[in-house]
Amino acid sequence: MKKNIPNIITLFNLLLGWTSIYFAYLGEIDWATGAILLASLFDYFDGFAARKLNVQSGIGAQLDSFADLITFGIAPAIIVYFVSNLSLLFVEKDMEFWLFLILGLIPLLGAIRLARFNTVKKESSFFIGLPIPAFALITVSLTWIYLEYSSWMLNIAYFQVFYPLTILLISFLMVSKWKFLSLKIKSLNFKANKLIYMWVISSIICLILLIIFGNTFLILPIVLFLYLLFSLIINFVS
Repeated sequence: MKKNIPNIITLFNLLLGWTSIYFAYLGEIDWATGAILLASLFDYFDGFAARKLNVQSGIGAQLDSFADLITFGIAPAIIVYFVSNLSLLFVEKDMEFWLFLILGLIPLLGAIRLARFNTVKKESSFFIGLPIPAFALITVSLTWIYLEYSSWMLNIAYFQVFYPLTILLISFLMVSKWKFLSLKIKSLNFKANKLIYMWVISSIICLILLIIFGNTFLILPIVLFLYLLFSLIINFVS
């Protein structure tokens, strides 16, 4: 029975991705993004459970990839599509189909990222290319920011275009050769994990400041920005 526990957790991840797509179609963006956030927890704990129970399997790895493609590839693209259409810019210019087609690059690039990850045999202390769950969380963060500030930034010409364009450009990081921090640390040694410690300490400081100033919705975006920043540092110091 215990060998199936990680796979069951993975299936909850997939189901939440499917649920996120449903809410996106209804225009319930808070629920759609919330489903992805919850799914990211299941995505972490399925691997954690597999390692702790020592029940890693080939089928578990493949199932995890299929779930990740739906939850962190297809669902975010659907969310971006419907949020972009809230502005009516793409609707009025009859660009809905082309927007949908272009955003199809997101799951396409995500699939390539997952396929590459599954074919890498040697273990490393970092990821090559932005992990697809991290991309999905960045998409959620940018969606929150866009919805929060769009009302007073609409006077900027074609402001609405920057939202899907930014996320589309970030999606290409998934197939880049850049190194990104891996949180699967093998020891608590500071020297071996100094960038991770620096990221965690910086995130905690920002968390405290944001709580003090009442901008708690910016916590996730800033933590992810710091993740990208410290990941970028790896490519210049290693």
